Amino acid sequence: MKKIEASKAKSFFYIFSICFSVLIFITFSSCKNQTEIHLHDRHGLSYDSVKSYAEKNGAITLVLLDYHHDIRPEMEALTSVNWVGKLVEENYVKKVIWLSGKKLLLPNRNSRMAWLERSLAGTYPTTADKIRGAVQLVDWYDLQKIELKEPFAVSLDFDVFTKDPGEDVELFVDELCTWIQKQNPKLVTLSFSAAYQPEPKNAWNWLLRFFKNYNAASTWFLESSDFGEKEESMDEFSAHETWKKNPENFMNQEYPFFAGAYFWQNAPDSVKANLIEKKISAGNKAAEIIIAEWQNEKLQSFRKNFDFEKLNDFAEISKTSMNEFFNGKDFPAPYQNIFSEEETFGVAVRFKNIDYDRGCLSLYSGISSDDMPKAIQYCTKEAMIDPRYERILPKEKNSLITNISIFSTWEPMNDCFDFEPGLHSLLLEDPDGEKTLLQAAIALERNYTREEFLGRLANKAGLGLTGWQNKDLKFYKADTITYYSFPATE
Repeated sequence: MKKIEASKAKSFFYIFSICFSVLIFITFSSCKNQTEIHLHDRHGLSYDSVKSYAEKNGAITLVLLDYHHDIRPEMEALTSVNWVGKLVEENYVKKVIWLSGKKLLLPNRNSRMAWLERSLAGTYPTTADKIRGAVQLVDWYDLQKIELKEPFAVSLDFDVFTKDPGEDVELFVDELCTWIQKQNPKLVTLSFSAAYQPEPKNAWNWLLRFFKNYNAASTWFLESSDFGEKEESMDEFSAHETWKKNPENFMNQEYPFFAGAYFWQNAPDSVKANLIEKKISAGNKAAEIIIAEWQNEKLQSFRKNFDFEKLNDFAEISKTSMNEFFNGKDFPAPYQNIFSEEETFGVAVRFKNIDYDRGCLSLYSGISSDDMPKAIQYCTKEAMIDPRYERILPKEKNSLITNISIFSTWEPMNDCFDFEPGLHSLLLEDPDGEKTLLQAAIALERNYTREEFLGRLANKAGLGLTGWQNKDLKFYKADTITYYSFPATE
């Protein structure tokens, strides 16, 4: 009897071992077959991912879905205009299948190749021949006929939807998304390239559409440019100048464009939620900061307390108060209880035009939610007569941008770099107890690095641009909600 039971136990253990091994094999195989998807704000950030893949697998074929060819040979600095050329020069990429539009008729094909030839002009003949021989220009109809063989990677720049995308752009987004999933590449890179997107709302919606339609097994990564990342090309410089001149289009609350890491930090809520659902991981330090901010429950609760509708109401209160002040009405200072056990906030109202500031007043803390309208009225009045600027006149009221900032609780900083630009406003306290505030909005608008933001804060305090390095200073930070209201367009 005992021998029979022992035999049964051995059989059970044997079957269990087989099942467990099969399960492990299936799980491992499933993970192994997943596509790595790397999301970037600049296409040049794709270089490291493609290089790493090629180092493991040998020289690869790169399917480049991009209006630009990104080939500028023999440039020392790695940028978004030469990253593909560098990969070819360095033998990481042996072939570039370049899709530069949905349907390229002969004139367009000729112009694209002439563009590539201009980029090769002046370089070494052997390098030019190498790149020329590696690039195959295709359109969507050509691409579907090509049978790809491993190792290959796919790199999609969303600027391809702005040039020759066919009559229905969303259809082209869907088609490329479906095609990529069907090819089942081991590596995909996605670049937003906001500098080439004339309509932020459309661009963000294309990205979100791609996210929602991409259902194949995949692991997602974000690699972001840094806070204060400067322009890497004249195209990007021109784009940023356009953004500044048209803030109502590029700084609007729902679909904003900001430079570098500020771009992802202020992405639409729908984009953030979709990427969190995909369990996106950080591929560099800037992305780590951004994703942590997206997932910060305390910050999300703060933002829900002052949602879009409430902030819009505050902006309307400010505009009404401006008109009433012009008509002689005064607004007293609100009650500030900085010792309250209940949650209180700070607030600032700032007026600016496209070129420069026109006035600002901040109440650091102690404002209850109920007293916020009164605080907005008072700050509006004081900003209009801010002695640092010429007094705001009635003729200006229809051309001013209203910037409202809400500050959470101020916290001591571990050191002067212990803050996130664009999220935290800073308070500097000197040895005499004098405090100086700089709003997070300044970093967003001017694309400041941490050092530049600290320099601007210290200079405002009368300490000079390097004054923040004084060891006797104290620094405080507060999570900040930044809201812009623009003049009505006729």
